[in-house]
Amino acid sequence: MRDFRKLILGKFVILLVLSLGAFSCEVDDHGKTSIPSVSFQSETISVNTDAGHYDVVVTLSEPAQQELTVKLQLSGNAIENEHYTMSEKQIVIARGQTSGELRITILNENIWDENLELKINLAPSIDYVINPDLISATTIKFTKEIVLPVISFDVADTPETTNPFYGEDITFKLAIDQPLTADREVVLNFEGGMTIGEDFLVNEGSSNKLIIPKNASTHTFNIKINKKDEAGFDKDLKITLTPSDPKFIAVNNETGTFTLKVADPIVDISPILLKEAVSGNPGFQIYQAIKGTDGSWVGKIVINSSKNNEKKNYLKTHKNQIFIAAFDCMSNSAGGDALCLANMLHFATTDTVIADYGSASTARYFSPSDSLIRFVAGKETTQKGTLATANQKFSAKLIVRADWETGVNGQKPWHIDSKATGGDITKSTYPTFATVVIELVKIEGTYDFTLDEPELIFTAWYKSSSPYFMKNMPETLAIEKDGDMYKVQYRLYPRR
Repeated sequence: MRDFRKLILGKFVILLVLSLGAFSCEVDDHGKTSIPSVSFQSETISVNTDAGHYDVVVTLSEPAQQELTVKLQLSGNAIENEHYTMSEKQIVIARGQTSGELRITILNENIWDENLELKINLAPSIDYVINPDLISATTIKFTKEIVLPVISFDVADTPETTNPFYGEDITFKLAIDQPLTADREVVLNFEGGMTIGEDFLVNEGSSNKLIIPKNASTHTFNIKINKKDEAGFDKDLKITLTPSDPKFIAVNNETGTFTLKVADPIVDISPILLKEAVSGNPGFQIYQAIKGTDGSWVGKIVINSSKNNEKKNYLKTHKNQIFIAAFDCMSNSAGGDALCLANMLHFATTDTVIADYGSASTARYFSPSDSLIRFVAGKETTQKGTLATANQKFSAKLIVRADWETGVNGQKPWHIDSKATGGDITKSTYPTFATVVIELVKIEGTYDFTLDEPELIFTAWYKSSSPYFMKNMPETLAIEKDGDMYKVQYRLYPRR
């Protein structure tokens, strides 16, 4: 039994030795097994990224007795799949060969850093030896002459100033000296005391970031100045381009900023306020005429107007107060016709009249305006510019003509009521059969105080639901219908 165990044990030892021999490395002359050492060819290699690829080579100290896999460890600031790609992280050396290689594909278009490195180390294995006297790590330096795209403002068609009263939408154009290889983000930095969202919008929103698409060589964005009716407003909106990542795009030092002046200068309207109103009435006398059908200015009348000291850059209207003493209408300064509206209401009868407290002329009985005409200074001088207005409504009451006094007789019922209520029409109980309301939708025109005779020329758009409005338009006035509105052209100039 003991001999049988010895026989079995001996056969197992022989089998084990034969098995180890079949999988061992080369045996040297002295009968010892030999494991090959592995190394790189050089410690550092510079590779121009334009080449598109680089083959990493490892070398064995002697031919491989069987297929051998050399494992690699990667490090460095070069990022796989962004700056380079490789099929695997190992090199397979065929039997009988003394070297193997692995191709690294370089993503040249993604490289915008002059200091990218890929470090490759040999990973330990029982199949080969890493000899400390040989090169066990290699560093690949990606070399490239980086020429970043340069972005700047193209200001050829960009206005340098804007008036916040108009709330303009301004288009800014950016120029890029070479097409972008990928989408890039640029940040707009703002200085000057204006706040995005509150004072202006960028591309209809409140984000200061722009995405410029791949292959673009130009790009545009819009800044919408929020409308402000604030005469005297004066800000410099400085816009500076800043790339989110300066590794990919640069900004021109000289044209990478743009300053937009956002200002609503105070306009001195005294050139049209020369002759004071008569009889102690407030304001100044201004001539007003309407464009006639023959192209001339017709229907000249005098209106009393002055500047609005509270709402800057506005012309306000006043009521003619010549009969204050005669009729005790002490509160009738809140009356007056605006833009001769009564001339556009023809009733073709004799039994009605437009009425309000005060004046002797039926052409003046519409409610006044403290913001009739808005002066918006030009870009070069405040002596010339454009005209606008605030949307507003004017009203007047209609009464029976027999109750109205058009002369000096203050004993007619309307004026008796006027004395009883102290001239305050809101307290009146006198019967009226209708109230005419006319809406002034907009005004567009210009003013020029540099002329020998300073003037305002503008078009006003009106509309009204009153059946009396424009019922019988005066034949001498060049009034045009524009949809549900009527256009009337005016000229205002000072009385001297």
